[in-house]
Amino acid sequence: MTNDRNGFDPADHIPPPPREFRLWTPQPAMPLDEPVERQPNLGYAAMLLVMILVFLALVSIGFAVAYDIAEGLRHASAHDAAKAFTSRPKASIFLEAITFGLTLLTAYALFPRMWKRPFGEVLSWNSIAAKTNAAKLLLTGVVLSIVAQALESFLTLPKEMPVDEFFKHPSDVWIIAIFGTLVAPVCEEIFFRGFLLRGFAIFHDWIASRWTEADRERWATTGDLSRRGLIFSGILTSGMFAAMHAAQLGWAWNAVGVLWVVGGVLTVVRLRFGSVAASATVHAAYNGFLFVVMFFLTDGFRHLDKLGSH
Repeated sequence: MTNDRNGFDPADHIPPPPREFRLWTPQPAMPLDEPVERQPNLGYAAMLLVMILVFLALVSIGFAVAYDIAEGLRHASAHDAAKAFTSRPKASIFLEAITFGLTLLTAYALFPRMWKRPFGEVLSWNSIAAKTNAAKLLLTGVVLSIVAQALESFLTLPKEMPVDEFFKHPSDVWIIAIFGTLVAPVCEEIFFRGFLLRGFAIFHDWIASRWTEADRERWATTGDLSRRGLIFSGILTSGMFAAMHAAQLGWAWNAVGVLWVVGGVLTVVRLRFGSVAASATVHAAYNGFLFVVMFFLTDGFRHLDKLGSH
């Protein structure tokens, strides 16, 4: 049988049984016939982050130069051109979309060769779980969005935040609505609940295996992740997820705290269903509901000034 381009043979590949702890149905340790490498560890997450930064730099420079040329070379430096380009909401979103796309395509082509396993299997993408529970997941996202907005209504927030720049022109709002509902949730869930959640849990269990006999035995004889490791990683990655949005929120840490809770719920969904696709569905419904409400409040994004009164 000929191997496919990702370096593994689908015909000979038998998916292993699920080993991951699920919040409401914890699974016992499962003995291994042979040692396995725990993936994706933090090394792969670091590689993915480096890819994002490299592609972001390259795409930014390319677009900045093109913008500079289009403007008649009026800017004093490449830095000025880049700042002028990325300060525009449409350009900023387009830049992020291209960067995410190039990063995921590269990771999809490269990592399975290292893992000798399919990309989606290692990340627990599990689209079947998302499709089977689609209605429940969409409803969860909507309810989570309502609760988060209710919590924020009790907070004292800055009158103006950097994210407000994206909601001044109807065309900008349409672009951010599409990006924020269909693209950003998938990319963010793959990174936080796909790579980092498992990576930090693996790191926790590796550290723990050096201290107690029970943890050493678990590390040596099973491939599953511990309850403690996943809880530790869930809290940490949810905080990182929230902190990533802090600048957009004008460093309003009370609002960041609400996003930390949102990240925690997304982590619970990811573990409960054993599926990054499931948490991405909830994330998309969460964002999408915000834009639906905004659509009706502003008469189809035509009167964005009404947002200031809500």
